[in-house]
Amino acid sequence: MTHSSPPVLPVGINPDLSSIARALLIVAHPDDIDYGSAGTVASLTTQGIEVAYCLVTSGDAGGDNDGLTRDERISMRESEQSAAAHVVGVNRVHYLRQPDGRIEANLDLREKLTRVIRTEKPDLIITQSPQRRYDRIFASHPDHLAVGEATLSAVYPDSQNPHAFPHLLDEGHAAHNVKAVWIAADQTPDTFMDITDVMEKKFDALFQHISQIENQENTKVMVNEWCAAMAQIAGMPEGRYAEAYRFVQIAY
Repeated sequence: MTHSSPPVLPVGINPDLSSIARALLIVAHPDDIDYGSAGTVASLTTQGIEVAYCLVTSGDAGGDNDGLTRDERISMRESEQSAAAHVVGVNRVHYLRQPDGRIEANLDLREKLTRVIRTEKPDLIITQSPQRRYDRIFASHPDHLAVGEATLSAVYPDSQNPHAFPHLLDEGHAAHNVKAVWIAADQTPDTFMDITDVMEKKFDALFQHISQIENQENTKVMVNEWCAAMAQIAGMPEGRYAEAYRFVQIAY
C-alpha cells in the first residue's frame, strides 16, 4: 500500500511545529539526549511544547572503576539526567532501568515503551537510529540500535493497535497515534533544528553528567564540530549549529 499524502510535519530547516503539542524522547542511556538533542529540546520547550524523556537504561555499566555499586551508579546517573532535563525545561523522565549493555528489541521492551507512549500521548517522538553507522561507530552502540528498533515498533504498530498488549487497556492506557518520528544520528538526515542560540543551554545540560565528562573543553570542541557539520549539511551559513534527524511520517 502506498501513500501520496504530504507529511504531517514539514521537513527541512526549523520545520513548523505548530501542530505539535507534546513530544517524547526515547533513548538508551543517560546523556544520549544531551549529546544529540538537548538543543532541539530547549527549542521545543521554548515554543511551549511539552516534552518528556524515556531512558531505557540508567547507565549502570557507564563507570570505569568508580568503586560504586550498581544501585549507587543508577542513582547518580538518574540524578544527573534529571538535572540535565530540568536545564532544558523537561520535568518528566521515565526510567525503565533495563540492564545497560544488554538491551534487546524484544516484545518485553516494546510493551514497556508502548505503555510510556500511551501515557505521554506524544505527537512527535525523537529516538535513536536502528541502523549501524560505520563512519560514526560510537553512535551505533548496540543499545542505541535496539532502542531505535523497539521504539519504531512500539510507535507502529503497537501504540496505535488496541489489540497489542491488551492488558494495557485494562491499565487505562488507550491506543494512541503518534504523528511522526525523528531519528537521530541517521546517515541521511532531512530535518534540521538550528540550535545556535541555545548552544550554551545544550552544554549546560550536557555538563550535568559530571560522572561521564572528564574534560569539558574537549567535549565542547567535539560537540561544536558535530553541530557545525550538521549545519553545513543543511546549507546553513558558517557559524551556525544544528541537530539533525531523519523524518518518518506515521499518521496520514
